[in-house]
Amino acid sequence: MQDFIPDEQTQTRENTVLVIAYYFPPMGLSGVQRTLKFVKYLSQFGWKPIVLTTPTDTPYYAFDDTLIEELEGEIKSGKVIIYRTEADPSLKRAQKKGGTLKMPSRGFQRLRSKIIQIFRQPDSRIGWKDIAIKKAEEIFADHKIDAIFSTAPPYTDFLIARDLKEKYDVPYLMDYRDGWVDNPTINYYLTPFHKRKARKIEYEALRASSAITVANRKMKELLLTNYLFLDWNDVFILSQGYDSEDIEKATLLASNLKKPDTFKVTYTGVFYILGTPKVFLQAAKEAIAEVPELGGCLELHFIGVLQKEYQKLIKKMKLDKNVIEHGYLPHLESVTQLMTSDVLWMTMPDDFAAPGKLYEYFGTRKPVLGLVPKGSYAERLLKDYGNAKLAEPNNVMAIKEALLEYFALWKTWELPIAGNEEFLKKFERQILTKELALQLTFMAGSLDGEIKKLRRKY
Repeated sequence: MQDFIPDEQTQTRENTVLVIAYYFPPMGLSGVQRTLKFVKYLSQFGWKPIVLTTPTDTPYYAFDDTLIEELEGEIKSGKVIIYRTEADPSLKRAQKKGGTLKMPSRGFQRLRSKIIQIFRQPDSRIGWKDIAIKKAEEIFADHKIDAIFSTAPPYTDFLIARDLKEKYDVPYLMDYRDGWVDNPTINYYLTPFHKRKARKIEYEALRASSAITVANRKMKELLLTNYLFLDWNDVFILSQGYDSEDIEKATLLASNLKKPDTFKVTYTGVFYILGTPKVFLQAAKEAIAEVPELGGCLELHFIGVLQKEYQKLIKKMKLDKNVIEHGYLPHLESVTQLMTSDVLWMTMPDDFAAPGKLYEYFGTRKPVLGLVPKGSYAERLLKDYGNAKLAEPNNVMAIKEALLEYFALWKTWELPIAGNEEFLKKFERQILTKELALQLTFMAGSLDGEIKKLRRKY
């Protein structure tokens, strides 16, 4: 793996950044990866992270103790410090450490989202706000904090950072992993009033911020459209990424695990409100009916949390002999499964979220079957990747044809294993962390940053 040398200007003194992240290891799933990797690598670029997060037994859908182990060296050396708050009594407590919740059905997710927007703006984690601020006051008493980095969802993280900035006069950076008010994957507003209230909260958080990063261009464009006081240079795109170190370790582990007589197609992650495997499964069923040979060697692997409704759907479609459900796996095991796969697939109904799985797929250099809307940001990314077949999310025929094309290539040992290396380099976690460090340095110490802050008051 390439060595990364911090810029000379970041080595002159150690800066300290308070990282506010409700979701953090030992929690699993993709929502923790971005923050974890930033924390892992920030010390290479002159910034010491102090993480403010939740208790280790906070109820969640998946846990992965191996993720926190990635930070052991940094924690022991004092390069990373983690503070955990008291529990939020407004949330249902787990019965045991690392208590795992069941992933709700799509219908229940929609209903819950509407209820939350009525009673708990901006999200269900608002009860953590005062608890986190109380712990942050201890941190400020013990450490000199140069900047605050808050990442969302949950958007409560932004409100915590906003209040701390006002109290301690420390600049804060808002990091959007997913879009906020206009994001249909997360939010279903009961009335226009509830949406206006959410927009007012987002407006106030943006006004108080010192810098803004987003995970893709669509999020940036939405912010600029909805909040006219922002200009193009106020919002910086800091994409999702992959860790070359994970890919290297997984490649070694995968070397003896691949079954040569199996056409392995893999999906990692969770299906949220608008995401569903239904169309892909229908396409696979029709592909097997058209080419029966496929049915004897096709394995559809699901790694993550698969809801009961989809487990029942698989049986109803009589695909249970072809489907292997792993459940949630430790992250390195998940990447190892990717490295033993022939084709990876993903689905994305819109550009309001930026699925981390896509960038990890890029790191494998494997063929990707992308079910994405035409003209979307994900479509452009996959085309630039150079090793993908594309179909719209609801086009069963196109998905079936792409699957059969990949199967034909697999039979003749002609599946491509490569990508556009110049394109891929941009998404390595260390490079992305260096970009974040530069943003923090600019925000915390630049005269231009002060001028920008003054200008945005008007």
